[in-house]
Amino acid sequence: MSSFVASLSPAGAQRRVRYRRLSLALAAVLTAPLAAEADASADDAAAADAGVTLDAVQVTGTHLKRSDEAGVNPVLVLDRAQIEQSGKVTVADLLRSLTVNSGNSFNEQYTGSFANGSAGVSLRGLSQKNTLVLVNGQRVAAYGFAQNTQDNFVDLNALPLGAVERVEILKDGASALYGSDAIAGVVNILLRRKIEGVELDASYGAATEGGTDQTTVGVRAGRGDPDRDGYSVRFSLDVFNRDRLDADERDLTRDGDYRDQPGGRLAGWSTQGGAYLRNPRAPVHFDPCQPGTTLRPYADFGSPLPGDACAFNTQPFRTLLPATERYQASLAGDVWFNDNVQGFAELLYSHGHNGTYFGAPLTVGPGLRAYDASTGGLVDIPVVLPLGNPSNPYATPAPFEYTFLDLGARYKINQSQFSRALFGLRGRGEVWDWEVAGNYSESVQREFTRNFVNRYVFQQILADGSYDFLDPASTPGSLDALRLATRRPGSYHLASVNAKVSGFPWQLWAGDVGVAAGVEFRHESQNAGTSPQVLSGTELRPAINLIDGERNVSAAFVEFSLKPAEQVEVQLAGRGDHYDDFGSAFSPKLGVRWQPSDAWLVRFNASRGFRAPSFPENAQSTTISYGSVIDPYDPVQPGSSRGVTVLRAGNPDLKPERSSNLNLGVLWSPDADSSLGIDLYRIEQKDLISPDNVQAIVSNPDLYPDRVTRDAQGRLQLVENRYANQGTLTTTGFDLEGRKVWHAGDADWTLDGTWTRLLSYEQPQVAGEAAREGAGGNRFGALPKWRGITSLGYARGDWSAQLSWRYIGGYTQQVVTASSNPGLATNIDDSNRFDLYVGYEGLRDTTLYLSVQNLADADPPFDPAGGALPYDISQYDALGRFVTVGVKYVF
Repeated sequence: MSSFVASLSPAGAQRRVRYRRLSLALAAVLTAPLAAEADASADDAAAADAGVTLDAVQVTGTHLKRSDEAGVNPVLVLDRAQIEQSGKVTVADLLRSLTVNSGNSFNEQYTGSFANGSAGVSLRGLSQKNTLVLVNGQRVAAYGFAQNTQDNFVDLNALPLGAVERVEILKDGASALYGSDAIAGVVNILLRRKIEGVELDASYGAATEGGTDQTTVGVRAGRGDPDRDGYSVRFSLDVFNRDRLDADERDLTRDGDYRDQPGGRLAGWSTQGGAYLRNPRAPVHFDPCQPGTTLRPYADFGSPLPGDACAFNTQPFRTLLPATERYQASLAGDVWFNDNVQGFAELLYSHGHNGTYFGAPLTVGPGLRAYDASTGGLVDIPVVLPLGNPSNPYATPAPFEYTFLDLGARYKINQSQFSRALFGLRGRGEVWDWEVAGNYSESVQREFTRNFVNRYVFQQILADGSYDFLDPASTPGSLDALRLATRRPGSYHLASVNAKVSGFPWQLWAGDVGVAAGVEFRHESQNAGTSPQVLSGTELRPAINLIDGERNVSAAFVEFSLKPAEQVEVQLAGRGDHYDDFGSAFSPKLGVRWQPSDAWLVRFNASRGFRAPSFPENAQSTTISYGSVIDPYDPVQPGSSRGVTVLRAGNPDLKPERSSNLNLGVLWSPDADSSLGIDLYRIEQKDLISPDNVQAIVSNPDLYPDRVTRDAQGRLQLVENRYANQGTLTTTGFDLEGRKVWHAGDADWTLDGTWTRLLSYEQPQVAGEAAREGAGGNRFGALPKWRGITSLGYARGDWSAQLSWRYIGGYTQQVVTASSNPGLATNIDDSNRFDLYVGYEGLRDTTLYLSVQNLADADPPFDPAGGALPYDISQYDALGRFVTVGVKYVF
């Protein structure tokens, strides 16, 4: 529900229900394009007139049950109707569309990720590791691989949207209630608690360009009502299938040539198509160029070198969205053993399969390396045609660059299995409620690759000349021997036992005193490995993220709810956590809600929080990754984007990150059909765990001596980095929410708006330096100052429709600099996108619906920092207009 509406003191059923109706209306304010019809509020009004008291429910942000979904805390609720009208078919797409997800979140289009095929959410732009994701109020296992080699997070793609009853988002720090990771907030995904009969749901969707088809099938079945029958059993099955979308299937990305854009380059092409490097600054090319490449002037690539280069278009080897199959099932049940004790159980299983082009065929040249198990580092592999090699016409050994195009694109397949088992007992008494639960969850990944290159065969063909670099088709046996397939395993396991009691045992001042207390014991472990081919040094240019860690966690919490006056509610909470790897952390919280009149509500929250070091950060971990930076000292193309290898290890001496959160909300609502509110936040995060900025290391060699390795011609090869507690991040902003409903005869029109403004996002770019501003730029990831969603909804009889306008503000280019790219635009454009939903329920037990995402087929704004993809993938995708038709049937 709205972050401003809270439970009211008992002042008569009519007044109580008025605010119940108001909170239902305000839910749409926060979820503007997801607004549900307001008819449900009328049912509550009728209940009030009949003198019915609303049931107490558990709401994210408190362990005390309430008679209204919202209280002191800023909680946003998306119910089932809102989810369906959003047109989204995955949990990740639903959450990424919200304005509170302001930046630094990634989904499966991040095909170069170590956590390939996954998706996360980043509230307030603080990265996925700072948003705690729960399922039915309980933690679940993080993804087996780390995002960006560092961040542990819950994979949203493992959770079935069709089985979700509602999503509750606490937009404030919550370590005082839930412990680590809740610095930016909490996303609590609540599965359906009541299903009677059988429900079928099927849809088919397709992009209007690129031929990307998508099908979904859902089956829900259940029997029993706990309140009526004393038991309930529920089953859900969801199947999701989507075709792969490659860069050469979209006009936006097909040719990889963005020189018609300010700062645009021929970014989707590679010049490494075959060249001798006898003179590093003026390579002599294979003549003719190898098949699949063509001669292009160096000037096309922004290089001052004279002459031509053998080059090829890499876009046919680049995936925008992977081919995806998911099968997700849940089985849950509740049973009352007597009037006061209920047992509950839940099984959740998900199997996912993703296939994506990882990159173009491997290019060998200067800086080629393999893993050295004896040192845990890398060993150089010379790329030199020896004297006498049939491909070497010179009288001396010849260094060269070459792309194994005949091997085909490097391809990755990620198979992911997620499971969770939850069992427990809950009881109710005249004063106290209690609950005891056991929870086990695991996420297991297997990543398969093909068309990588065998180091030892490569060295052999150089030595014996068995591979013809000028005519590779003439030596097919050597080509087959070069091919290498690998498998990389990863897993994360979580087991926990928790218990809590809650109730309202006393009266003090103007109302009941609420008390909740509990304990939790948790064991977590992560083991991410690599393939035998990497460990043996067989794979050329390996990427490694070895993680081996485990920890035990014990915690206790207490919460109080006080009513010092009829118009005032106070929440006090505190939680202590002990980790056996770094020590202890205590997190307190104060929350106050003041309701000076029927039309006004003021809410204030202050809290402290923490994030425990992730296993990649403080356990036994070694990371070898590849990225790109702007190299001002490159001898061939100064200021160009250059690939780089980064070596990093875990640090067991890290401290946890600490945070301070402030949140202030004010709401004005003259009636149940009108509301306007503002919600301000400030988050300060200290002792940030981070490696040094790679760009800063490369750009400032005097400040970072001995951290950069270059080859003989001076081209960038390796950067050594390290984790440390360094710097403070401070971010502030606010949410604006408004809603207005007009009743025109038997039709209702609803206008909703939610706009989030990022005021500041400050942190040092380099440890020891002054903080720099990132709001409205891309220095710390793309962080637009404005994100907004405005929707106009219509409902009449069996018809409903909704048109939503999604706005993402522009931002300043801060990564690619004007000095390194003179034609660079200083600002990235803003984005306007429209979505449409139409539903019809005129057929018996049947709902037909149509959804069009990106109605105008708008392209994302051009951003040269995206490289071969001309947009920022944390904010946009290249799917284009996507049309879905579906049907639901209830037996």
